[in-house]
Amino acid sequence: MFNNLINSMQTSIVSMLSLQQTIPLNSPLLEQEPIFGFGYTPWSAAPDPYDTSNDNTGQENAQTLEESRRLRRMKSNRESARRSRMRKRIHLEELKIQFDQLQAQNCDLRSQLGFVLNRYSLIRHENRRLQIEALLFKRRLDEAQALILVSRRLGRVSGLQNFHAFGNQGPASALASLIA
Repeated sequence: MFNNLINSMQTSIVSMLSLQQTIPLNSPLLEQEPIFGFGYTPWSAAPDPYDTSNDNTGQENAQTLEESRRLRRMKSNRESARRSRMRKRIHLEELKIQFDQLQAQNCDLRSQLGFVLNRYSLIRHENRRLQIEALLFKRRLDEAQALILVSRRLGRVSGLQNFHAFGNQGPASALASLIA
C-alpha cells in the first residue's frame, strides 16, 4: 500500500512537471490542489506548525458555512411562514363563504318556520271551530232523534193526525226545521 502511495505521488509530480511546461504560470489550474489517491495531498498532510493562517481560514470557513446554513434556515422559515399565512388566508375565506351560505340558509329556514307556524295556527283554529260545530250538530241530531222518538211514542198513543203540537205543519217539516 505504501508503494502504491509513492507511485501515485511520483506520477502526480511527473504530470505536474509536464503541465508546468505547457500551462502558463498565471493559470487557474495551477492554483487548484491536485488530489492524490485516497483523498491525500502531500502538502496539506503536514501543515506548517508556525502558520496560523490555516487555523483562521478553517474557522472562517466553519463560520461562513454556519452563517450560510443559518441564512438558508431563515429563508426556508420565511417561505414556510408565508405558505402558512396563505393557507390560513384561504381557509379564512372559505369559512367566510361557508358562514354567508349558512346565514342565508338560516334566514330561509326561519322564514319557512314562520310560514309553517302561521299555517299551523290557522289550521288549529279551523280545527277547533270544526270541533265546536260538530258538537253543535251532534246535539241538534240528538235532540232531533229524541223528538222523533217522542213523536213515535206519542203517535202510537193518540195518532199524529190529531196531535197539533206541530201547528199547521206536519211532523216531517217540524223535524226538518229542527235539524236546519
